[in-house]
Amino acid sequence: MYTGHVAVALAARATRRDLPLWVLVVAAQGCDWAEALLDIAGAGTASSLWSHAFPFVVLAALAAGVLVALWKRSFGAALLVAAVYLSHPVADLVTGYKPLWLGGPPLGLHFIQRPVADLIVQASLCVIGWAIYVRSLPPSRPRRLLTFAPLALLLSFQAMSDLVLYARSPAARDTLGEASARN
Repeated sequence: MYTGHVAVALAARATRRDLPLWVLVVAAQGCDWAEALLDIAGAGTASSLWSHAFPFVVLAALAAGVLVALWKRSFGAALLVAAVYLSHPVADLVTGYKPLWLGGPPLGLHFIQRPVADLIVQASLCVIGWAIYVRSLPPSRPRRLLTFAPLALLLSFQAMSDLVLYARSPAARDTLGEASARN
């Protein structure tokens, strides 16, 4: 769930105007960034556990919160960033299939293996997060047009991502194989 995490950041931004949106986006996707960095560092299969499972995600959320508290001198801002960071593994229960704690079984609906369901869920989240964000903006005519850009971008990214997932799926290969066999 990539665009869905951004949708969480957009919705969270509506509650705190003193936090830049990019901070909330980084917090919302923090677990995935940590996993990528752990992969680069050579952690292998453990990278998913260390980046997405408790207690590691709690420690990372606390660290993000402390950084924001020191930067913004605001407990509320720190709490929001930590909460957004902690939302990541919970949101991943829809699209992913990972353990949420050390030694725990993998959990999740694994929608990433069903691109149409993934698109419906994530696009819905994007629309909801965007709508909450837009309602928090000051009303002005020129900005209203620009407010559709994040939604269009998120929906485009999600559609492309799910299209690639579908093209790589066994069902798509079977359908393409049948079509080429008829020709």
